[in-house]
Parts: sequence; C-alpha cells; structure tokens
Amino acid sequence: MQPNLTEEERNCLAGYLAGWADTVDALRMRQYIQHGSVTTYEHCMRVAAISFWLNRRLNLGCDEASLVRGAFLHDFYLYDWHLPHREMGLHGFTHPATALANAEARYALNDRERNVIRSHMWPLTLLTPPRCREAAVVCVADKLSSTTETLWERRRPMVPAAQTAGRH
Repeated sequence: MQPNLTEEERNCLAGYLAGWADTVDALRMRQYIQHGSVTTYEHCMRVAAISFWLNRRLNLGCDEASLVRGAFLHDFYLYDWHLPHREMGLHGFTHPATALANAEARYALNDRERNVIRSHMWPLTLLTPPRCREAAVVCVADKLSSTTETLWERRRPMVPAAQTAGRH
C-alpha cells in the first residue's frame, strides 16, 4: 500500500525524516528483507507515509513529527530476522525492544516515539499496548503495510497448491 500524498505532503514527510532516515545506520536497513521483496528501509518508509496519510486524511490530531519518526524507527532492529537468532527469542515478540534500544542509542527520542516503537506489534505483544494516538496509528499502518507486502509483493510468484499437487 502506497498512500497518495501531495507534493507538499511528500516534502513535509521528507522534512520530518531529514537527519533520521539518511544516517548510515538507518540506511543499513536497506540490507535486510522485511516482507516479500520489500526491504526493512522501504517498509519503514511506507509505514511512516501511511501513518502520515491516515493522520492527515482522518484528522486524528497526532504530533506529526513524533508520528513519522516513530513510524520510521519502528523496525530499527538491524538484523536479518529470517535467520535464526536464538539469543534474541522469537522475532515477532522481541524486535520492538531491540528496535527501541537501537533507536535510543542513536537518536534523541521523545516519549511518543518510544511508545510507537515499543508497541507497534500489539496485540501480539499484549503487555505493551499503544499509549498514545501516534502509537495506535502506527500499529494500524504497520498491519496495512505488512499485509500488502506479504501477500502481493513477493520475490517469486506464489504457485497455487492445486498446481503443485502430485509433484514430487
């Protein structure tokens, strides 16, 4: 899902991310695939854009800078989650804390941005619900983006099970 932003909105979004999305560490997210054929960097940029779009179109009243920056950093875990990482536990449950620790080590975060990053996997991470509207919006935007990426943006076309039946 790519939101249809105006040129003014694209410029505003870029302004919020200047100095955040262009750092060496942020650009490292381009090395890792998130869902389908989409890199973690692309996914985070999409979630930021979808969150921004939802806030503007639905007049949700979010702090736009916190919304966009938290959305961009929500998956700032900096590893390939497709490979086993026994010491880290199950990725879906543990990566929000890893992303938050990485973000706090590199950026000056406010409480809203921290909550966005920490709670974006709710309800999977049941004990860390969104506690501000920015976190709730990013939680929804992440689900929209992830679903689209997983179902429709794959590296290889999925072969329906009926076509593979009887093959060995």
